[in-house]
Amino acid sequence: MFQTKSKSQKIYLLPTEELAPNGMQPRKAFDEGALLALSESLKQHGFLQPITVRRADALPFPEDLKAPAFEIIAGERRWRAAKLAGMEKVPCVIRAADREESAYLALIENLQRKDLGFFEEAEALRNLLLMTELSQAQLAEKLSLSPSALSNKLRLLSLPQSQRKLILEQGLGERHARAFLKIRDDSARRNAILQAGKEGLTAKATEELADRMNGEQTAFRQEAPPPPKKPHRVILVKDLRFFFNTLERSLSLLEEAGFPVEKQQTEGDEGFEITLKIGKKREENEAFSVSKNGG
Repeated sequence: MFQTKSKSQKIYLLPTEELAPNGMQPRKAFDEGALLALSESLKQHGFLQPITVRRADALPFPEDLKAPAFEIIAGERRWRAAKLAGMEKVPCVIRAADREESAYLALIENLQRKDLGFFEEAEALRNLLLMTELSQAQLAEKLSLSPSALSNKLRLLSLPQSQRKLILEQGLGERHARAFLKIRDDSARRNAILQAGKEGLTAKATEELADRMNGEQTAFRQEAPPPPKKPHRVILVKDLRFFFNTLERSLSLLEEAGFPVEKQQTEGDEGFEITLKIGKKREENEAFSVSKNGG
């Protein structure tokens, strides 16, 4: 589907302002100090490698602004440094590439240069899967990764954005981040990130910390007392005569409403036994009888 081997192509000097960043560029953070250093290098030595671009005729752009003529496939960092250096034109190779191939090539370049953070890499991999028909296994093969390695990278995105940011702020790595995935409780996970950063824990020590936290959470759930049972309402009938009178009134109401009632009551040594038989409403029986006889 994609071709990564480049052929000898003509190099064009294109106006810096006619280039635009790749919307699918996986790299989101650019170190200002490194850009300034590269800018000075470009002033002294020029470009050692041209920027790869594609024509941007189909790119969406606000009507009140001039649309860029080209989209950068690879070399955004060099383009940014060239702008800092005040260069009006930059050397470029124009490549025929659709949006999917452009995103793929941008990812490949960053992976080869090891310029991506591990969360940026995971987001780029997810975007490629969303915009192409490649399966995880196919993408892993194209990137020379094992399917499990690709799956582990994608799992990092299950961490909330706030915790991803915290992991980076604490100077922790990809293996640390995978260890935090073991912790199911969100609050406990955040505490673990802060502890690992504060104590400078190794990835292995962080994994052990995550296992301990999970064990403590499990033990707490097992040792927690069961929730109190809802109290049952207990009705005490102190006077049986009151109960029988209430029952008689209820049965009388049923009979008045048209329901035939049969009651049998016996008294034994251990107490009373009452049997009730409540028939269907008289009107229903009469209607059924008329219908049967008349039909």
